[in-house]
Amino acid sequence: MSMIRDDGVNRHLMFRQPGDSAYWFEILTWPGTLCIKGDMGTYVFSRLPDMFQFFRTDDRGDPTKLYINKGYWAEKLQAVDCNGYGRGSADRFSAENFKRRVVERFRDYCRDREVEHEMRRVMWEAIREDVLETADEGDATRAFDSLMAFHHADHPRLFEDCWEWNCKEYTFHFIWNLYGIAWAIRQYDAAKEPTKEAA
Repeated sequence: MSMIRDDGVNRHLMFRQPGDSAYWFEILTWPGTLCIKGDMGTYVFSRLPDMFQFFRTDDRGDPTKLYINKGYWAEKLQAVDCNGYGRGSADRFSAENFKRRVVERFRDYCRDREVEHEMRRVMWEAIREDVLETADEGDATRAFDSLMAFHHADHPRLFEDCWEWNCKEYTFHFIWNLYGIAWAIRQYDAAKEPTKEAA
């Protein structure tokens, strides 16, 4: 860690292994804002006057572990530049989450309406071919379009309200940067501790 600037809530910290450019990042803070930028993209957050206060994590009794709050922290995200690793977002469509939701809906529907075994088999085969295989292409719009277009003569309302499903997951780069922030603040606090004790 190199402290380029450390003036109250105005900070500029660099984290880079000497002689190596892999996974480097820097953190800049100013009143109400924290920016982390580097090898894994750029993310800008805004919430409190001192964003280190916002991102400080409780070690929950185990100081060897870092904890992050993906959902809450993502709500404070103002801007993203993924250095070519995505489309400027902290999340993306998850085919696995989509498929899980389809399976859950199908099971619940068949159980609630006591659909016979043979009909279940026929319906499931059609869902697998018409919907689930589309999800593997990774395009959320196409996956949901195939879901909305799915129609079975005896059970036409199987997926009628599924367009509102949240089938996203946070990207690897976003999560990596969240851990980077939590770890960097821990390093910063540890470096400042001797100064506090001396005072």
